[in-house]
Amino acid sequence: MLIGFVVAVFVAAYLLIIFSKFRRSVIAFSAGLILAFAKVFSDFSFERVGELIDFNTIGLLIGMMIIVGVLRSSGFFHYASVRVIRFSRGRIRLLIALILLTIGLFSALLDNVTTIILFAPILFFIADITRKSPVQMTFAAIIAANIGGAATLIGDPPNILIGSASGLGFIDFLLAVGPIAMLMLLFIVIFMDLRVFRHFTDKSFRSSDIPSMDPSKAILSKKELKVSLAVFIIVLVGFAFHGVLGYEPSLIALAGAAAALFLTGKGFSDIASDVEWDTLLFFVGLFLLSSALHVVGVSDVLSSALSAVAVHQTLFFILLLWITAVLSAFIGAVPTVAVLIPIMRTLTASHGIPIDIWWAISIGACFGGSATITGSAANMVGIGLMEKHMGTSVTYYQYLKFSLLPTLLVLLMGTLYISLRFAL
Repeated sequence: MLIGFVVAVFVAAYLLIIFSKFRRSVIAFSAGLILAFAKVFSDFSFERVGELIDFNTIGLLIGMMIIVGVLRSSGFFHYASVRVIRFSRGRIRLLIALILLTIGLFSALLDNVTTIILFAPILFFIADITRKSPVQMTFAAIIAANIGGAATLIGDPPNILIGSASGLGFIDFLLAVGPIAMLMLLFIVIFMDLRVFRHFTDKSFRSSDIPSMDPSKAILSKKELKVSLAVFIIVLVGFAFHGVLGYEPSLIALAGAAAALFLTGKGFSDIASDVEWDTLLFFVGLFLLSSALHVVGVSDVLSSALSAVAVHQTLFFILLLWITAVLSAFIGAVPTVAVLIPIMRTLTASHGIPIDIWWAISIGACFGGSATITGSAANMVGIGLMEKHMGTSVTYYQYLKFSLLPTLLVLLMGTLYISLRFAL
């Protein structure tokens, strides 16, 4: 009876997330509270909250959001964008390729949601001055952000969840998923140029025609820029050596955030708007939902079902990658990974499955999440910003028609990569 109730709440929550107009954070958080009030968690108390909610993930997100907020206020991202635009010398196809590459790289070092927020106005500006629709540019940018974000621990929320659950660090992700992510980023840029933007040749512009695009005016505060960049670099180094240092990534990120605020003289209220509270509440709700599935035994049932395939490890890795990809496309990458984590913990403990299992999940979630509007937060944020800019809506099918082929191609190459990695 209890299992049926939990599964019903879970399914209802995700149907609402996909099809309703309510904020996904409110839906997930409310569903988690419903399960708490239904006493699914025995002896639910604030002392037990740490067992149900992964505060390492929450802390990492908050810390990075604050650091990025300070970087943004210094004008760094505007400066970088202006430099990319000027470097293209008015060649629109080269400019789009450079923007996509920059978005992918920034997504790996920041996170893909923040990167899309930062670069969306640049894409819209380019579309306006070249009299092109921003739809294809935005769609391509979203896919590049998801692929680039797969490269590191902090680049995409599913990786943050995986890192916290598995103990894998920044360098682990960079070495294991980084190569295929960067290769696929380059592939996507070339694919988009040849298939989508090849006709963007009749309109171009010269940077000298745009007086507002002056790099010297982009930096709003040199002091903030120097301080925030230094803190950001130190935090990345801390992520790389967190295992040696003995500190969780969340503590390093929060310490960096505190240092950035202190050294720039900013208060939390100055940067609070840069913290994505909806995302944080969404994660809290997801943790409660996935914990409930584990508590009532759903995770054990699914683990038993998958254990029959787990004996054939190469086949299992490929199957898991595609299961993760398909689920990520329909219910979202973060919910999919949140549900899979307790299942994988059970399987790795009982079947001795190697650490590569997490890379299959990471690639499946990050790449597969590109397929639909609801596949990742970056997708929803990017399309939401574009719809606001255009004043019209984009349909689910319109995005799927654009994204399906490139998503399938990168998933196929990700499958080959995982197969070869396991074989070697």
